[in-house]
Order: sequence, then C-alpha cells, then structure tokens
Amino acid sequence: MKRYTCKKCSKKEFYTVRRSKKRCKNCGYEFTPWLIEGIRLKRREWKNIIEWFLLERSGVWIAERLGLGKNQTYQALERIRKVITKDVPEVFTDTVEVDETYLGGQKKNKNKKQLRKERELFGKESKRGFGTTKQPVFGILCRSGKVFARLVEDTKAKDLIPIITKKVRAGTKVCSDTYNSYTGLAAKGYVHRTVEHKEKEYVKGKNHINGLEGFWGYLKRKLAAKGGVRRKYLYLFLGEYVWRYNNRDLTLEEQKKKIIELLKFSG
Repeated sequence: MKRYTCKKCSKKEFYTVRRSKKRCKNCGYEFTPWLIEGIRLKRREWKNIIEWFLLERSGVWIAERLGLGKNQTYQALERIRKVITKDVPEVFTDTVEVDETYLGGQKKNKNKKQLRKERELFGKESKRGFGTTKQPVFGILCRSGKVFARLVEDTKAKDLIPIITKKVRAGTKVCSDTYNSYTGLAAKGYVHRTVEHKEKEYVKGKNHINGLEGFWGYLKRKLAAKGGVRRKYLYLFLGEYVWRYNNRDLTLEEQKKKIIELLKFSG
C-alpha cells in the first residue's frame, strides 16, 4: 500500500521531486509530506510527539528528548490539540446527562500577581457560585459512554438550550439537576428528569448526573496537574481531555493511528 494519497485525484502513485516534494503521477499535484501548517518534522518525530503526547509528557520533555526547539514542539502539540478538539460526537440519541461547571483555580492557590490581574480584567476577584469570574463550561454525557463539552459565555437558558437542541435528538431522555436554565427542555420535546442536589438528592431511580460529575472531576484533576492553563488556551485542553475520555477504551496504538488520520498527513 502506498504511504500517501493525492488530495486532488485520490491516486497513490508519486514521483519524488525537488526538496523532498511528491508529485502525483496522475494529475501533477505537488505537496510536501508531513508538513503541517508550516511545521516541518520528520515522520519519526511526528510519531514520537504523538506517542509522548498521549503519554502526557510535557512539551519541554518532548523537545529535549527529540533535540527540537521548544517553539516547534509547542506548535506541533497545539496542532494535535486543534484536530482532536474537532473530533467530537455528532448527535446523541441515548439517555444523556447535562450539567455546567466552572474552571479556574481557587483564590487560596493564587498569588498576588494573579489576583491583581484578575481584578484588572473583571473588576473583582473570583469566588464560588453565581457571579464568579471563572470560565463556565457546559457538558453533555451520553450514557453509552461519550461526552461533549464546550466553553460558554454564561450558563443561562439562552446559552445552554441551543447547544442541547443541536447535540441531542428530540425525544431523548435528558437528566439534569434543578438549575432553572433547564426548565424549558420538556417544551423542546425532551423527556426531562431532574434530581434535587440542594436537598442532597443525587440518584432517583435511573435519574442522575453522576457520570458527568465524574467527568468534571477527571477534567479538573488533569488541569490542576498542569499547574493551571491560560484562559486563551483553555478550549484546547478542554478538547484534549474530552477526546481522551471518549477514546479511553482504545489502545495506545489505536489512539496514535486515529490522531495521524485526523492530522491528514496526505499533504
């Protein structure tokens, strides 16, 4: 089997021409293999970066191990995160759980510089609950094992309901807590079931959001282990851990193969 596929005509026979480029024998299309968004790395280097990314090695560790520049390594890791962030479930059709959470370090763990910057950006320091300056995140977990999560501007009904109607088929059973943003789900054609967390009710028959609560815990532990993530990159790390969770049953080799396919090394 040929290693590459022409993007123009899908043929798999090529000439090797100047500067290691490939030229399709059928249509003449030229491309540089394994050159992704200007990141020129050898095939072996890409495969090593992908494997060590999956093993959660740091960018500094990978750069030193391969003898690469830090910026080049960080660019490659960012590209990997960008493509896997787009690899999300289409539409959920099984019973789902919906919930919102907030990402951001606790005040007691922030230094004076971080607190000062927070006050400059938001006019106040972060706190728990309503009015927090932390980043709101909304998630949907399907009982069949897949999860979807997205950063949102706010957690009001106008922010959350449109995401649910796009990602969950009408008529599906939706479990949530009694947060008022979910009140209109039944009117949208969903079978809406709730649990009252304020009354310490967490499971009512098969109605609960324990699966999604478990994912939030997994996500926050992973982000905390990194010592914090800049807000502008948070969507990439959220997408990374959604992808890791959704592909947790695959072997390392299967995950590597999937990422290589997503990166589209065909040119």
